[in-house]
Amino acid sequence: MSTRGEFTSVTDTVTQASIDAYAELSGDFNPLHVDPVAAAASEFGGIIAHGPIALHSFFRSATDWLGTDALPPGSSVQITYRAPTRPGDAVACEVTSSEDSEDGTTTKVEAACVKQDGTTVVTVKATLPK
Repeated sequence: MSTRGEFTSVTDTVTQASIDAYAELSGDFNPLHVDPVAAAASEFGGIIAHGPIALHSFFRSATDWLGTDALPPGSSVQITYRAPTRPGDAVACEVTSSEDSEDGTTTKVEAACVKQDGTTVVTVKATLPK
């Protein structure tokens, strides 16, 4: 386990305002994210958040643990998207394992970002420098 202690679970609630802000920041105005009529007619049946929004709880959990504002250089994060996230969803980061490297310079972390109904929306495997 890490000498920094345990990862804490962080929960973020997705809002249409956060989706719109991400669209502005990224330039991704796909109708699935910002147009309720077009999104309702899609296979998703309504607005879905941009993928990185579902990861926010992981990044907050990791940076809280590291005591930094961002992941440090040399971090490696592998992401698998599993299900859509929608406005109103509360997404919590649940770290399922963490293990220090033999030389103590990195920590390998596995986590899931899980909605309030228990649906895993993203799984994460990360290697974080200490």
